[in-house]
Amino acid sequence: MPLYDMKIAAGHWRSLFLNVHLAGGLVAGVFLLTLGLTGSIMAFEPEIDQLLHPSLFKVFPQGQPLSITTLSANVAAAKRPGENVRLCWISSKPDMSYFFLVEVKNRRLPRQVFVDQYTGRILGNVSVVRFTSVAHRLHGANGALMGCASLILVISAFSGLYLWWPLKRIKIEWRGSRRRLYFDLHNSVGFFSSFFLLVFGTTGAYMGLEFWTVPATYKITGTKPQARLTSSTPQNGAAPISPDEAVSIAKSSLPGAAPLWVVIPQAPTNSYLVKMRFPEDRTPNGNSAVWVDQYSGKALKASSSRALLPAKIESLNRAIHTGDIFGYLGRTLACFMSLALVVQTITGPYLWWTRRRQKRAGQRSPVPSSGFIAGGT
Repeated sequence: MPLYDMKIAAGHWRSLFLNVHLAGGLVAGVFLLTLGLTGSIMAFEPEIDQLLHPSLFKVFPQGQPLSITTLSANVAAAKRPGENVRLCWISSKPDMSYFFLVEVKNRRLPRQVFVDQYTGRILGNVSVVRFTSVAHRLHGANGALMGCASLILVISAFSGLYLWWPLKRIKIEWRGSRRRLYFDLHNSVGFFSSFFLLVFGTTGAYMGLEFWTVPATYKITGTKPQARLTSSTPQNGAAPISPDEAVSIAKSSLPGAAPLWVVIPQAPTNSYLVKMRFPEDRTPNGNSAVWVDQYSGKALKASSSRALLPAKIESLNRAIHTGDIFGYLGRTLACFMSLALVVQTITGPYLWWTRRRQKRAGQRSPVPSSGFIAGGT
């Protein structure tokens, strides 16, 4: 192909990638900004909660913790009219408190009641509508919507790399105009964060679009999901087993897994749900669970992250997305890369808007055309 034709073809491709980059950034900009801001908070969600509410989270270990039944009774004695004790979170650290989720059906928002598991003393309570929990809910407010935004992030990262390549600009000119500064930030931050944003986008899309990705994973791996009933069978004259017994049964069903929290049945046909985590599972919320009949004590279903390949993939995907796979260092990196996404979603639309305004005024753009994530120039 003649050199002239090659340049024309390259120009067409560049124009295509630029339009895709612009469209993706402008359409999903608000959602990507939300994901970036909330993701940076979620990277250190436990630490932020403990910093803001130290009296609720910190306890002094004193022998063995009291039974969940005893702690639940203490919470129930102090609950408000119409409230039910719904869930008990079992701390994995001896110096961190337990908490119970207390709610009123179809009424007020639930609250978390914190308890010293060694003395049974109620430490206080907070609403679920607080800084970190709101950020958490916003991050996954609409799984399908955020999953689509994550796909756009992947496309924007690829197209941004393509647009960056001709100039390969990573230097930031701090003394120039605002537009020059934003242009340099957009290119430099975009280049250094591109790999991580691709990873965030891919793993986020897998989680956000789980209604499609999870069944597809089962089909690709040739695995059949477990389809056992998880409803309890009421028995005349039979008293429900205690939460402690349900946790003990769950531990026997999944040896080596630690219990994280237990959902207490609210209706005769409900079962206990005990969420579990194996040592190699890097996600804080685990990826294993056991359902226990509240009357017979029979383990109705056990879902193990060790047993099925799709469960292992799901657990690994979540750990990569949150940075938990590399511990504290990984979460720190996830926080900074989330902030990098914030920079991109602010500088990108700004560059697009100033260029659009200059074109309307008949002015020439003072910086070359290039771009990264969320708008380009």
